[in-house]
Amino acid sequence: MASQLKVDTLTGVTTAGSIVVTGEGNSTTTNLQQGLNKVWMRWDMVASSLEDSFNVSGFTDVSTGLSQFNYSSSMNNGNYSIAGIAGEKTGGGNRVLGVNGNSSAPATTLIRFKSFNTSFSAADIDVCAATINGDLA
Repeated sequence: MASQLKVDTLTGVTTAGSIVVTGEGNSTTTNLQQGLNKVWMRWDMVASSLEDSFNVSGFTDVSTGLSQFNYSSSMNNGNYSIAGIAGEKTGGGNRVLGVNGNSSAPATTLIRFKSFNTSFSAADIDVCAATINGDLA
């Protein structure tokens, strides 16, 4: 018979911030905190707007094709994983979204995304989204 557990807070017994769950197939375990997205955002460069986000305290339209996001909670180091995608609502052409338009390593408190058109000139994109995985500080 299946059970249902309702709680407001889960805390590890040995380490308060570490909970291990059994993965698919019941043969491996995964640390719950390490498997969660730490930051995600969806934004529109054309309208200079942050449409929705998690763990983002600020959005700046730096210049054409360059957006900056400040984290609410800092990352532990700059060695985190970033996945992003970009497109256009009207199908106006192919665009490329790159990470860190400031040509430096990812920072623990912010990240920049730069977008380009097919001629590799800076260009604004109206549908952008990214997720970040890693350890929070």
